[in-house]
Amino acid sequence: MDSTSTSASTTPSRENSKLFSPVRLGAMNLEHRVIMSALTRLRCLGTVPNEIVIEYYTQRATKGGLLVSEGIHPSLMAGGFHGVPGMYAPDHVRAWKKVTDAVHAKGAFMACQLWHVGRFAISVSLGGRQPLSSSATNIGSINRNTPGAVEYPHETAKPMTLEDVKDTIDDYVHAAKNAIKAGFDCVEIASGNGYLLDQFLNSNTNLRTDAYGGSKENRARFTLEVLDGVIAAIGACRVSIRMSPWGTVWLPLDTDPIANFRYVLSEVEKRGVAYVCLTQPRADLLLEEKTKIESMYAAIKSGKVAATIEDLHLRHFEEVLEKTPVIVNGNYNGENCFEEVERGEVDAIVFGRYFISNPDLVEKLRLGKKLTKWNLKTVYGSKVDVGKERVGYTDYPFGEVE
Repeated sequence: MDSTSTSASTTPSRENSKLFSPVRLGAMNLEHRVIMSALTRLRCLGTVPNEIVIEYYTQRATKGGLLVSEGIHPSLMAGGFHGVPGMYAPDHVRAWKKVTDAVHAKGAFMACQLWHVGRFAISVSLGGRQPLSSSATNIGSINRNTPGAVEYPHETAKPMTLEDVKDTIDDYVHAAKNAIKAGFDCVEIASGNGYLLDQFLNSNTNLRTDAYGGSKENRARFTLEVLDGVIAAIGACRVSIRMSPWGTVWLPLDTDPIANFRYVLSEVEKRGVAYVCLTQPRADLLLEEKTKIESMYAAIKSGKVAATIEDLHLRHFEEVLEKTPVIVNGNYNGENCFEEVERGEVDAIVFGRYFISNPDLVEKLRLGKKLTKWNLKTVYGSKVDVGKERVGYTDYPFGEVE
């Protein structure tokens, strides 16, 4: 889709916009189409959500709305990040049940994002174990997801053995079952932004020569096996997946993103999942929009990527998702979030950081109120002083702020 379509000139009034109309995603009947993205906040000390986490999600819950949880590790080997919650032990299930109960009490739905970071992990967080990935590659950056945000350099990952692949699929299945026990309405599999499944999909980080490497079909095999395992465990209508076809977070842009992701998404389409979440090409976790676009232009002009500048949209991928609901995220604000839904190009809009600083985001969008800007210094809990965990988390005000 054209990421420059920001005008609201052809849309009806905000309150009558299709953005605030019902939509069905799998087993969930939503009353509006403003969805909260998975957002890493690092407030779950000991891998378990506490009372302030319950307050945080409850503040952002609306009748008939959908909240996607922060990324949740399906196993210890999935990352071991300080402050990131898990979904692999009984105490995780019990703690998250309190969160989902509070969200449901407000009439909202909640999805559990299962997040395996692969080579982004570090051995100090994994009990001395080497981080896993598709191949023996190294991000070459710094990991700060540790107590006190102490910095550790990334390490060369261990190429996953066939046994590692099977064990990881089993971890996802176990975590998905736990998520349903914990009261989640849906499981979202994180398969973008340079994390484990993306490391298998991407031709620059998957250097394997076995059944999980080489061709696009082989590189997609692991993602699809995870998806199939989770579907078999909890049902397709309670499963979704998130991908970033134009992603450059923690890895280079794929050499042929259109062919690669059209293939894997055409396979996802066959499975009848609740929804697919796609990230706009303009968006990046690490780069400003202008810088991200310039970096993609440079990769294309250098001949490293089989695409043209005119290809930088999501229509290539939406075309193969004929029956599967498509929701999109990526640098949306109070003005550019209406047109694509109104034109029927996508089914819902996913907001990230604006949900951090606007607990009443849905109402503000409906009424055209000014959105509060987030404070980057307090986004991640690892940088927040002990005793001040609510700062930048549950203390953002409702209503307009001058």
